[in-house]
Amino acid sequence: MPSLDPQVDARDQGMTYWRSLAEYADSDAFRAQVAEEFPGYDPEELRSMSRRGFLRLAGASMALAGLTLSGCRRWPQEYVVPYASRPNGSTPGVPEYFASMIDRQGVARPTLVTSMDGRPTKVDGNPDHAMSLGAADVQTQASTLEMYDPERSRSVLRRDGGEFQVASWEAFDRYAGTSFGPLKGAAGSGIAFLSEATGSPTLLSMRARAIAAYPGATWHTWESTNRDHAIEGLRSAFGEAVRPQYDLSRADVIACFECDLLSDHPGQASNARGWAAGRRRADKDVSGSMSRMYVAESTFTPTGLAADERLPVQVSKQLAILRALAARIGLAGVTESGSLNGSSAWVEALAADLLAHHGRSLVVVGDVLPPEAHHLAALINEKLQCVGATVSYIREPAADQYPCGASIASLAERIESGEVRKLVILGGNPVYDAPASLGFAELLGRVDETVHLSLYVNETSRACLWHLPMAHALECWGDGTAWDGTATVQQPLIEPLYGGKSAIEVLALLLRERPLAGYDLVRRTWTELLSTGEFEKAWRASVHRGFLDQPAQPVSVRVSGEVSSSETKPAPSLEIVIKPSPSLGDGRMANNGWLQELPDSSTKVCWDNPALMHPADARELGVAADGDLVTITAGGASVTIPVFRKQGQARGSVTLYQGYGRTAAGRVGDGVGVDVNPLRAAGDFSAAQVALAGGQHKLAMTSQHHVIGLDDVGKYGLKKRVGDPKDPEDAPYIVKSAPLERYERDPKFVDRSVHGDLRVQLWSPPPIVDDHTTKEATKPKREGGPDAFNDPHAWGMSIDMNTCIGCNACVIACQSENNIPVVGAQQVDMSREMHWLRLDTYYKGDPEGSPEAVVMPMMCTHCENAPCEQVCPVAATVHDTEGLNTMVYNRCIGTRYCSNNCPYKVRRFNYFDYHAKDPRGAAMPWLDIPDNQQAKTIDPIKKMLFNPAVTVRMRGIMEKCTYCTQRIAAAKIKADNEYQQNKRSSPLVQDGEIATACQMACPTEAIVFGNLNDGEARVSKIQANPRAYEVLRELNTRPRTRHLARITNPNPKLAKSAKGKDKQAEHEGAGHG
Repeated sequence: MPSLDPQVDARDQGMTYWRSLAEYADSDAFRAQVAEEFPGYDPEELRSMSRRGFLRLAGASMALAGLTLSGCRRWPQEYVVPYASRPNGSTPGVPEYFASMIDRQGVARPTLVTSMDGRPTKVDGNPDHAMSLGAADVQTQASTLEMYDPERSRSVLRRDGGEFQVASWEAFDRYAGTSFGPLKGAAGSGIAFLSEATGSPTLLSMRARAIAAYPGATWHTWESTNRDHAIEGLRSAFGEAVRPQYDLSRADVIACFECDLLSDHPGQASNARGWAAGRRRADKDVSGSMSRMYVAESTFTPTGLAADERLPVQVSKQLAILRALAARIGLAGVTESGSLNGSSAWVEALAADLLAHHGRSLVVVGDVLPPEAHHLAALINEKLQCVGATVSYIREPAADQYPCGASIASLAERIESGEVRKLVILGGNPVYDAPASLGFAELLGRVDETVHLSLYVNETSRACLWHLPMAHALECWGDGTAWDGTATVQQPLIEPLYGGKSAIEVLALLLRERPLAGYDLVRRTWTELLSTGEFEKAWRASVHRGFLDQPAQPVSVRVSGEVSSSETKPAPSLEIVIKPSPSLGDGRMANNGWLQELPDSSTKVCWDNPALMHPADARELGVAADGDLVTITAGGASVTIPVFRKQGQARGSVTLYQGYGRTAAGRVGDGVGVDVNPLRAAGDFSAAQVALAGGQHKLAMTSQHHVIGLDDVGKYGLKKRVGDPKDPEDAPYIVKSAPLERYERDPKFVDRSVHGDLRVQLWSPPPIVDDHTTKEATKPKREGGPDAFNDPHAWGMSIDMNTCIGCNACVIACQSENNIPVVGAQQVDMSREMHWLRLDTYYKGDPEGSPEAVVMPMMCTHCENAPCEQVCPVAATVHDTEGLNTMVYNRCIGTRYCSNNCPYKVRRFNYFDYHAKDPRGAAMPWLDIPDNQQAKTIDPIKKMLFNPAVTVRMRGIMEKCTYCTQRIAAAKIKADNEYQQNKRSSPLVQDGEIATACQMACPTEAIVFGNLNDGEARVSKIQANPRAYEVLRELNTRPRTRHLARITNPNPKLAKSAKGKDKQAEHEGAGHG
């Protein structure tokens, strides 16, 4: 393979693992960036008096002279209001927890919401629900920021003379009475409803009432990211609409085709937990054989990052691959269609593996593939006797609302024919994301009266007569159906901030029915669901748990139809594949700064959606660098978009993400990225033409941040840190990975790079895992020796890279818990992102082939010999008695010496008061007392988001991971109080009583936290695992966090031909499609 840069190939430099193509090529530009101690900082300011420095000093002199501000300042007055009559059971400052749910794409996500003094501050998964198990994806966790968004719709609006005028719910009620009331019971009313997909029993009940009340009315459904193909394919296979339920813990072989099963799936938490159980079987102390995952996909996804055998291939070729697979396992009536080229060996190995694991295998297909692919997958799973073992089926709730594409097309036809005179749109944003061929904005202009209920005055609201503010899921009563069919309750934690109403309340208002309150409407529906004589008791239990403990029963299914034998179309030379954004989804959360600034798991790009292309395809187009602009044309539409050359991308496939290019999202989301929806007129994947447009767009990405370059540690040092390809038996200092065969042969392979173990220290460390726990260490108090080493708690963490999938749930959990600000794309480009936890994705192998990936979560490791502590001139970072590397914020003077001396590069500095700064705007001067500044500039609604247990940092302060010290303190206080009240035998925190925010959010339980002085604690046992190691151990920092090496389980048949993959990658069929 030719080098990606004129510089020498990185493999000659001695790099086994790399994080970006620029690092792989080791270009001059990359070296220059790595050489900057603080990117974006102008060192010339230290050498001479710059104009900026002169103005700064002059301004400060004037301020000291009393010419700008008052010479004698007073701190702002604060008034304390006593909580004289607080509610029963409520203690100020003590969090309360409520089970609820958030609905997305018609599937309920069970949640457990933390409420502090009457306001929700954190959303986690419901640990009692099988579909969340305590974990939550990034969008669910970011819902708190969405609720407290100051740009949410604040009032009812009515269009008058072309402009919106502020109205009221009373005005809309009068309108509904005069406009809809007289039409009740009348046929041919000309009323149409358009809603998002739903599994809500109450909304479905209200839908039936609406159709009954207005006999001529029609109900339509639209979801931009829908499951139309899956539902249609399974309906053709089984004769009814069913929903697959996967049990990955029982699967030894898993094959995914264009399906992000572990991250972007309604049942992702359950899927990921089951998959992780199969990966842990690599260890000898866990019974069973380690699972193996095959993934065929067009671009890297978290599931692809976790794959043992990954095949980068065009989406348009995957149906042919599925057909070949079905034929090779002996499925009757199915024959191969078309040549597989270089994919044949992969298919043959997969077929043999599946046949060798009858009843312990699984084949899964993604929604983007056609219905025939889903039909084939169902037939394969039945043939392999997997139904009832690794997959079962339940009936699809409200299956009549699918397919969404046909439903909205039917609405468009009715509007064009003049049948629709009144249109009520409940949620969604069809003007932005409906098929471009429909021209939905123009269609709305043909309807006499249009009403839109939504959280924001978005693109669709601007085209309607009425806009109604929607209540957020944390503000209203509702219900839904989880992926496993469980009826789930949604309860409010706060009154609607802006007077919004839910969809069921608006329908009740339009139907002129009583009751109108959401609570009463949900109770009325659940009276029918809870078929028991003790309704009140059952209702209260369901609200308390968050769901009705009656999951849907599996249905007995048998294949009732033959798979379509339609001729497979030849794959285009270049295809586009349009997918929902891994962070923003379909764009409804585009105004959410947490999600905009969340780096993609593989590209590390944020605040943008570049077109992802194979490096060779980009080179043929004349793309010289990431960010070069190209014009993509498909289905008669064109968009101009920047390019990102992506390792592991399928040759001939261009990936585009939805959710960007919004024009009415809000200050944060407007104008970010490119709207690719116009290209969807031809389908989610189709042939396209791509041409170089000229020009450059700056991409904000973090893949090259905090990199140690060749010039810093020398060639030998670099080899030891990131691996020497000439010595495959060596284990690099940073990231460690090995195939299962080597791990079984050499369980201690992680120590092969350690030559000696010189543990120089001026004092003896606490008796943690290395020195074997002693009984004295767990006593509340121990005599003799310095107090610093007698604490019974020694906190530590383990991170298992064998089960980390890079889903980013931990990153958002940490941001939500610890009041971490959003800095904006410009600051990210200057390496100033504030995330305490980052996911480093390392690649191994040919970037133009199918490189192996390892995801490595990295945060402060709380070193015993912390280099940061030794250089701080004001002791702002110190060690406490429990081993935490703590930050004293009011001591920090911002020297940044600690950040410079940290070998893990996990410290973050507040260059500005980011909470008060607009992430899309320029930095404003700081002309006031800090408390006054924040009081004046931070929106009062946004302040309600902050976790009161965590200090809100300001400009000039260094910060980092604290091991969620606030949770540690709360657990210790609770344990001590219960001990004093004789409710427990020990004042010590017991194992499992503390879970850090990242640990709670992780769907695979890759992160475990606990007391290393407790030999029975889970973290102690995990750190004793032979795969556990200290990152950069040769520096003798003695980190309290240990990582566990990744173990892969490649197919031996494919491993033998791995050396030839680089050459195969140069032609069409070599795993690129």
